Amino acid sequence: MCSGLLKNWKAKSRKAKISLWFFAICLLLLILAVPPKILAAISTQVSQIPFAQCRRAESGDPRSPSNPDIPYVISPRRTLLLTNKPRLRWNQVLGVKSYDVSLQKGDSVIWQTKVNTNEIVYSGKPELEPGGEYLLIIKADNGKFSTDEKPNSRGFSLLSKQEAQVVKTAIAQLNNQQVPDKVKALQSAFFYIGSDLKSEAIETLETLISGGSKETSVSRKLGDLYWQAGVDVLAETHYLNAYTQAIANKDMVQQAQIAEALGDLYVALDDQKAAMKWLTQARNSYKTLGNKQRVEELDTQLKQFKSTSDALES
Repeated sequence: MCSGLLKNWKAKSRKAKISLWFFAICLLLLILAVPPKILAAISTQVSQIPFAQCRRAESGDPRSPSNPDIPYVISPRRTLLLTNKPRLRWNQVLGVKSYDVSLQKGDSVIWQTKVNTNEIVYSGKPELEPGGEYLLIIKADNGKFSTDEKPNSRGFSLLSKQEAQVVKTAIAQLNNQQVPDKVKALQSAFFYIGSDLKSEAIETLETLISGGSKETSVSRKLGDLYWQAGVDVLAETHYLNAYTQAIANKDMVQQAQIAEALGDLYVALDDQKAAMKWLTQARNSYKTLGNKQRVEELDTQLKQFKSTSDALES
């Protein structure tokens, strides 16, 4: 009985969250209708919100994939899904020609196939069901498994049919707006994020990048999403791309925030040298911006790093 009540509470909580995010996106639509000068003023105010309030992505495990010989799962992992025919992706291992792919629910393998690429769209048979957690398992012909990544709890679940219908209806309404396709894609991506549909959000943003988008916010958000999913290798890649774009755009606020995100990522990966480099860069950028609070906070963090490093060396 308690288990049933908990599930009902979680479902209601998700529905409320989905509705809230739809309202937020609708508000964004109103903002998009505002004259450019006013919109620029609003954007400036938003960019000045203290980053300490929202700077950290919820990090993946610090032992997340870094071994290129492992066919670790890229997507879907640590996410809810809207579709029961997801695109399954994993690390392409150098020299490997084939992969055995399987989906597991509990202790049972419900589907398996063999492919010579590092992705496949699930056929939908048997149909995936809401409520249970699924685990994608890949075995490369070099003998390595995706589960060699430790810890290996990288499952995914489906939204309930009711929740999925709410999301699909909201996305349809967003797509019916008279705005550019790029704006529609960004709206959809942020709505997916608010609904904990990381996999759909990642695919939407990656489609923007493959279409030529060089916007700092898109690369940075991909970094956040991959970190939350626990794929630190791709989080690092997208954060570095975002930082390069921020420099090209002379966007000092984004430079500071992305440098700090990279510093936090390297802290989680226990790479102290890289962490200190990026946190120092963030500190210097915040100093240029006149953000004394962040400078003081980062100074404290960097001093703690140095003390720890000195203690280990002595």
